[in-house]
Amino acid sequence: MIILVLGKFVSKILPGEPTELLMEMPDYKTPNLKTIIFQTWFRLKEFIFIAGPLVIISGLIITALYQTGFIFKIAEILSPITVKWLGLPAIVGNLLIFGILRKELILLMLATLLGTTNFSQVLNPNQMIVLSLVSMLYIPCIATIAALKKEFGWKKSLGITIFKIAFAIIVGGIASKLLNL
Repeated sequence: MIILVLGKFVSKILPGEPTELLMEMPDYKTPNLKTIIFQTWFRLKEFIFIAGPLVIISGLIITALYQTGFIFKIAEILSPITVKWLGLPAIVGNLLIFGILRKELILLMLATLLGTTNFSQVLNPNQMIVLSLVSMLYIPCIATIAALKKEFGWKKSLGITIFKIAFAIIVGGIASKLLNL
């Protein structure tokens, strides 16, 4: 349902014609090894040169903030959103920021910040659902933002990013309130 509503909304604000969902299926042929290697390198090269540096830089930023203790100040600043609206522990607010930088490390960062991999000791089932929902709905990562910038420019990519983050937090807050009834 969320995807349908967002799809309709996005189709109104982004340029372009909607495409048909029916596609002709080409004849299946044995793939050529040279073509596979070329296409794999072409896609991998783009990731290495665009997303790679962003992932490395974001990892350095996360490490520096953790080593300086500033990461706990960020949690305190975000606590009105994380604690009051989403119903999550304050330290989880860092995941909302750093998950954007490196979303694939959310569970690892959560385990590091909470000091355990047994999340049920720290998060109740409702909190786990809310955190999963917010993580799933907000912008995937900094590499996605870079791809959006390349495709649409800075203005639209920033607008999409802000919308997705706000949407995820709003839906997460509503889910938190409904789950805690």
